[in-house]
Amino acid sequence: MNGVNRRTLWLFLGLTVYILAQFTWWAVLLLRLNARVDELSAALPDAEAGRPATATSSTRTTMVLGEAGVFLLLLLIVVWLTYRAVRRDLRLAETQRNFLLAVTHELRTPIAAIKLQLQTLERPDLSSEHRRALQETAGEEADRLTLLTDKVLQAAMGDESLTLVREPLDVMGLARGVIERAQASFAKHHILQLEGPAQLETRTDGHVIRSILENLVENATKYAPQSSVIEVRMETGDPGWRLTVSDQGPGIAHEEKKRIFERFYRVGREETREQRGTGLGLYIVKRLVMRCGGTVEVRDRVPHGAIFTVEFPHH
Repeated sequence: MNGVNRRTLWLFLGLTVYILAQFTWWAVLLLRLNARVDELSAALPDAEAGRPATATSSTRTTMVLGEAGVFLLLLLIVVWLTYRAVRRDLRLAETQRNFLLAVTHELRTPIAAIKLQLQTLERPDLSSEHRRALQETAGEEADRLTLLTDKVLQAAMGDESLTLVREPLDVMGLARGVIERAQASFAKHHILQLEGPAQLETRTDGHVIRSILENLVENATKYAPQSSVIEVRMETGDPGWRLTVSDQGPGIAHEEKKRIFERFYRVGREETREQRGTGLGLYIVKRLVMRCGGTVEVRDRVPHGAIFTVEFPHH
C-alpha cells in the first residue's frame, strides 16, 4: 500500500479515535451530572406525601451506561464496516493504478519494437536473411500486442456477454497446437512438455480452453527460470477431465494464493517488478473456468514451483 493510502487510513483511524474520545468524555460528564443531581436531591426536604418517587442513583446510572453501551456498540460496528469499505476501495484503487502502469509498459514495449523493425526495414542495404528476421520479430511483437488486447477485452466483458459454444473436441490436439505456438513465441526460452493420452474427447468450447491454457502457460513462463521445464498434463476421469500446469519457479506464498485470481492483482510493487504482465491472466482463467462449470486451484510443487490444477466436467 502506497503512502497516500496509508495516510488516508491513518486519518480515518485518527478521526475514529477522536469520536470515541468525545463519546467517552460526554458519558463521563453525564455521569457527573447525574451524581450532582443526586446530591441536590439529597439536600432537599423530605418529599410531601403522595409525591411520586424518582429513580435512584444506581438505576439512573445503569440506564445511562446501558444506553451508552448500545450506542457505542452500534458506533463501533459502523466504524468497522466503514473501515473495511475504505480499505477495500483503497486496495482496489492501488491495483487499478498498478494495472495502468503495467498496461502502459506492456503496450509501449511491442509498439516500440515494431516501430524499430519497420524503421530498420527501410534501409536499402539489408540482406534477405536480416530482412526476414526483422519481419519475424515484428510479427511476434504484433502477436504479443494482440494477446494483450484480447486480455483487456476479455476482462472488460461481462459474464452475460460470454456465450459458450460446446461441441465435440479433442483437447489433446488443441493443447498440442497451443504448446507449439507458445514454444515459438513467448515460451521460446523454456522447455514445454505435454503429457496425457493420445486423445481426450469431450464437449466444450475450444476458444475458451485455448485461452485458459495460453494464460496458464504464459503465467508460468513469467516466473520460471529460463531453460526450465514447464509441464502441461491432461488427464481424463469420471465425471470430468483435468488440466494441470506446473513450473519450477519460486512458487506462490500462502497469503498470496487467495488473491492471485483477483482482477489486476500482481505480487509486489509495479515500479520494481521484473516480470511483465497486467494482472489479468489468472483472473481470466478463473472466470472462464467457472463459466465452464469447473474449478481452479493452485498448490506448491516440491521442491519448488507452483502447480495450477483445473477440473472440467464432461458435457
